[in-house]
Amino acid sequence: MTAQARRQQAERRAGTEAKLIDATIQCIVEIGYHRMSVREICQRAGVSHGGLFGRFDTLFDLIVAAAVEAGRRLTAGFIAAVAELPDGADLAAILELLRDSARVPTNAVWIELNVAARTDPALAAHMAVARAEYRAAIVEHAVTLPVAAGVAPEALRTVGSIALQYFDASAVTDAAFPTPEQDSAQLAAFTTMVRAYLDSVRSG
Repeated sequence: MTAQARRQQAERRAGTEAKLIDATIQCIVEIGYHRMSVREICQRAGVSHGGLFGRFDTLFDLIVAAAVEAGRRLTAGFIAAVAELPDGADLAAILELLRDSARVPTNAVWIELNVAARTDPALAAHMAVARAEYRAAIVEHAVTLPVAAGVAPEALRTVGSIALQYFDASAVTDAAFPTPEQDSAQLAAFTTMVRAYLDSVRSG
């Protein structure tokens, strides 16, 4: 096989994998993890069952790949939004962006899979590494922001993890029982608590 043929084959393979990952993300967002099926994914991707399992050994492997991609998109979106802020030390604005990123449809992938993993040990085992990498990517970027000046990385990871858990939980509740009239007050209260914690670890 020539180098060009190998390159074309690799590009086709990557294209098929991307279609399958996109279709999996769409399925989880639109119909939920428990209603998703290989048939549904393949129909959306325009790929045969054989094509799917020729690129992913198991459905779990595809699901984890979709979770990793969802995390990459969420991280990239958050980083890009923060970069556009006029003040990188504006804690309230940064937390608002983090809250908003938890509410985008793609984050439903993480929410659905985290909930499903509670009663599915196999899924939990497959998701553990992807989940850790996603959270680490968000927090590690936060370490570089002016708002983090004087805060030890471990303390920032702690508060970052709390913020992610809070906003994800809030996104679950708001999806079914939205209370937009409480958004501003809740965000202000959470910002006050986070600021107090950051001030305490800076001085301590």
